[in-house]
Amino acid sequence: MPRALSSLVVAAAAALALAGCSGGADPAPEPTSSASVVAETARPVSTADLAALFTGNSTEELDRRQGRCFARALQRRLDFFELEAGGIVDSQGDVVEVLPVFDEATAETWVDAQLTCVDYVEASTRALLTQTRGGLDAEAYAACLRDAVTGDEVRTALVQTLSGGFDSPEVAALADAQASCAG
Repeated sequence: MPRALSSLVVAAAAALALAGCSGGADPAPEPTSSASVVAETARPVSTADLAALFTGNSTEELDRRQGRCFARALQRRLDFFELEAGGIVDSQGDVVEVLPVFDEATAETWVDAQLTCVDYVEASTRALLTQTRGGLDAEAYAACLRDAVTGDEVRTALVQTLSGGFDSPEVAALADAQASCAG
C-alpha cells in the first residue's frame, strides 16, 4: 500500500476520535477553580451532543452505540471545566463544532474514553474496508495488525495524533504496521 494510503488509514481511524472535525485552534484557557464560581457557571453537557461529535454523521447502529458509550466514558473522566478547558465544550456547555488540537492530558483522556468503547483494530479494519471498497481480507488484516502493534502502541499513536504529533515515530510506526498488514 502506498505511504499516502497508509497515512489515510491512520487518519481515518483517528477520525473516529475526532468524528471528522478538524482542529488547529489554541486550547481554551484554564478554568477558575473557585467553588463559588463552579456552582454559578457549570453547565450541563449533553451526552447526546458528545456522542454526535464522536460519531459524526454516521447512521450505523454500531457507531451510535459506540458514540453513546464514548460520551458517557468521557463525562466520567472530565468534568465541565475540563471539557471546556480542553476545547470540547464552550462556556455555555455546548459541544463545539470544530475540535482544537488537544493538550496531551486531554488527548490521553479522550483516547482512554475512546478505547473503552471502540476496538481500534476493528475500527481500522472497517475504515480500510470502506476505503478499499471491500478489497481487503478483513480477517487477515485484523489478525496481522493485532500481532504487529500492542494496545499501548495504538494508544500512544492516537494520543500523538490528537495532540498534533502526526509526524511522531509512534504514528509512523502504526501507519507502517497498517500498510504492511494491508499489503
